[in-house]
Amino acid sequence: MIAWFSIAPDDGSGSYSKHVAAALGVIKQSGLSFRLGAMGTEVEGPRPEVFAVLARCHEVLATAPGVRRTATVIKIDDRVGTESGEIERKIAAVERLI
Repeated sequence: MIAWFSIAPDDGSGSYSKHVAAALGVIKQSGLSFRLGAMGTEVEGPRPEVFAVLARCHEVLATAPGVRRTATVIKIDDRVGTESGEIERKIAAVERLI
């Protein structure tokens, strides 16, 4: 399963980089594959592990000092029979065509 997500904790600073870094720390600890993007992050792995890391990222950012509100957007591609390599496979499939 691949999940793209973006978490926007409102701490009044207008900056998200420290929050993104905190979320990436959570993902790295999970051992799941991921790819950071300019507007969100993709994480890949077995369904239960992906959902768990998404919940943990939201929890860590929503409870950060000064955060008053947190908005999380998640988009999921849950392809039966695949648990890894889908991020690279999808990109390679398009790159072959261009």
